Amino acid sequence: MKENEKFFHDKYGYCYYAIFKNKNPIIFNLYIEPKYRHKGQAKKHLEYVINEIRKNGYNGEIEIEAKPREKSIKLEKLIAFYKKLNLKVLDNK
Repeated sequence: MKENEKFFHDKYGYCYYAIFKNKNPIIFNLYIEPKYRHKGQAKKHLEYVINEIRKNGYNGEIEIEAKPREKSIKLEKLIAFYKKLNLKVLDNK
């Protein structure tokens, strides 16, 4: 893990994020255990990470990678979910 990377995990899954100087923070590698998917855990993880980023004094745009794993969700639905949380979805191309 790099110096500016942070890691949040619990029994439901995990999430990495990074805070940079002069750049937008980024959330990546969100993973929820299969038995807990579609039960609100991804939202709880993201809300926790967003709050941690805000506690560090960052009030601007937060970026996120949209890369569904294991065909757990369609990309379009994942992007819509992230946008509801006011996250800037990075281009996957």
